[in-house]
Amino acid sequence: MRTALIGRQTLRFESPRLTGPAPRLGRVVERIDCRGRDLDLIWDDGLVLHTALRRSGTWHLYRPGDRWRRPQREVNALLEADDWVAVCFNAAEVETFRTVPIDRHPSRGRVGPDISEPDAELDLIVEDLLAYPNPAARVRDVLLDPRSLRGLGNVYAAEVMWANRLSPWARIGDLARSDVIMLVNTAARVLRSHLAAAVPTPYSREALPLEVYGRNGQMCRRCGGTVDVARSKLDGRLVYWCPECQTRMDRRLLDDTPPAGAPARDDL
Repeated sequence: MRTALIGRQTLRFESPRLTGPAPRLGRVVERIDCRGRDLDLIWDDGLVLHTALRRSGTWHLYRPGDRWRRPQREVNALLEADDWVAVCFNAAEVETFRTVPIDRHPSRGRVGPDISEPDAELDLIVEDLLAYPNPAARVRDVLLDPRSLRGLGNVYAAEVMWANRLSPWARIGDLARSDVIMLVNTAARVLRSHLAAAVPTPYSREALPLEVYGRNGQMCRRCGGTVDVARSKLDGRLVYWCPECQTRMDRRLLDDTPPAGAPARDDL
């Protein structure tokens, strides 16, 4: 399931017994955790699908169009991503929850606008980023801070950094107002276009390709370099980027950070 689903956008989700919100089409599965007979799928925006399989529950993987080995009436959840369909049968519990309660932060103040919404106040996001309380914070970490904006997630933060040619070591305090305006507009455009593309139509159900996320070791489609990956010290999540063309605002030498390398290293 990790090979089939991680790093892939959700193109279809169904669950007749789901407790909690359904994952939004276009979001990317970032992690799958298994603890005994409990299996969790975690999307990049922090939503978790928890399935307690107990004795009779099971997950199956199929190719689209394959005949299932269990009847439709036993289906508890179905997730389709690219060339695979994952189906959960006979689970005792199927629920979703968020790893962080982003709607309430009593100790941190209000939360920012949801940038995935068409009527999101982008001007407010720009001003919040320009006034960010820690100018030394990395841009990627600021994009994931719900005090400034919500809805982007780790996957699309990497895509936005790539689109703006920003280094993973870029600091929010180094960006001019014009840079921040471009960053916010790009974030809204990238996220909304990917979410919209994942919504099925009568003619197709296709995801837009990701440029860097999940493509470590592959060629950058913009410059021909090799996409690299490191692990963030702040949240432990993987950060993907192209060292050849994402060089703007590179603070690596000032941070005395080792050169890029394997995912197991805490480079960021």
